[in-house]
Amino acid sequence: MAHRFLLTAGLLLGGIALAPQAAQAGWSEYSSAISEVDACNQAQYLMPEQAVVQEFRYGMRTTKEGNTFTCKVRWSESAKAQPTDQPILFPSRIRQPIFAAGWL
Repeated sequence: MAHRFLLTAGLLLGGIALAPQAAQAGWSEYSSAISEVDACNQAQYLMPEQAVVQEFRYGMRTTKEGNTFTCKVRWSESAKAQPTDQPILFPSRIRQPIFAAGWL
């Protein structure tokens, strides 16, 4: 009886492994100490090569060590997936350091 179960399970898993790949969807997530933009860029690098971005979600956590920015990117490999073509919108203005533009 146990042999029949193992044979059936093995054939089923083998058939799934050899079946053509279906379109997949998923999330990529990355945390950065630099910025929201860095976190979202790195999360997009974790997507599969042909994936299309469907949505961005990001947040910030402040601790004694500093800020941590997290971005989650929802993607799809479906042939019917349409890109959002929307920029990443941030909830507040990103502060620029005084010395960044060479003012002083």
